[in-house]
Amino acid sequence: MRLYRGLSKSYRPEMVGVAQGPMFGTNFTDCPFAALSFARGSRGVVIVLDVPDVGPSAKVSQELWLASGPRRLMVWGKFDRHIAAIIPAKDLRARIRQKGVAGTSDKYKPDILRALIEQWIAERVRHHLDASA
Repeated sequence: MRLYRGLSKSYRPEMVGVAQGPMFGTNFTDCPFAALSFARGSRGVVIVLDVPDVGPSAKVSQELWLASGPRRLMVWGKFDRHIAAIIPAKDLRARIRQKGVAGTSDKYKPDILRALIEQWIAERVRHHLDASA
């Protein structure tokens, strides 16, 4: 399961769960466009999580969200081992604002962002494999 979270500042793993106590959760969504809307500012980032559907992993539950649209999911505990990417929001916003994409309906932008994120992750993996070879 792929989840997204938008932050207005850089991700700081040491801050996850600090103030919440032993049982803490972090909000994510299944919609990259919704996550991007939360990643405001020049330092904003979108965290991409790949959480396996089975096996020992982070506990994920669906939470109530008064707004209709994307699902709100709570990831309980630390989730660092499931991070697939931390993408600067300004890079994603620049791609969404390009000619041909900016004028499309908002209902298509999550699919466009999913494809961009897949491409971004694939490029980073390819670059990492080339560097280690």
